Amino acid sequence: MKSSILRAGVVALACALGLSACGGGSGDLYLTGAVYNVTKDGLVLTNNGEDLAVTTPYTSFQFNNRISTDDQFNITVKSVPSNVEKISDCIVTNGKARANYYTIAQIRVDCAIRQRKLTASIVNLTTSGLVIINGADRKEVAAGTATVPMAPVNEDGAYGVTVLQQPAGQTCTVSGGGNGKGAGTMGATEDTTVTVTCA
Repeated sequence: MKSSILRAGVVALACALGLSACGGGSGDLYLTGAVYNVTKDGLVLTNNGEDLAVTTPYTSFQFNNRISTDDQFNITVKSVPSNVEKISDCIVTNGKARANYYTIAQIRVDCAIRQRKLTASIVNLTTSGLVIINGADRKEVAAGTATVPMAPVNEDGAYGVTVLQQPAGQTCTVSGGGNGKGAGTMGATEDTTVTVTCA
């Protein structure tokens, strides 16, 4: 919460020092907020009829029209990026209040990105000790295992399954995925399976 307050406060202070560069409106406050877990274009916010598209780097927003102290603001989500399932998956916190320097510093928008399944298919594992990872997701794989469900991956997010530890007496390699070696970018329409082959 401290980071969101700081992020919004910096934007508001910058605008207060340079009014001509920060948009129109006749009020004295800039309606700003912090944005979390947005990775691409498509998030559009609206406040009392004014729409705002959130743009890269997708960490904050600022409406063009200034508002006056004690004006009522009501920020809602009008549309979401393609990797977010539905409008209700982007939550506006503290988006409705009467404007003052405190209330506009509390606004934030958090989105939940759609996730896809990532599975490792295990071939010819006859001994123990195999450990595979995808980022911080670590799986110990027992002999004879056929498939290992990895932690879901955000749509448009990167994945890369690798062998952290080889099993006793065998060598395992990873294939499949976007680059053919167990890594890639999670697609928008299907789950992903990589293959770990041991010999």
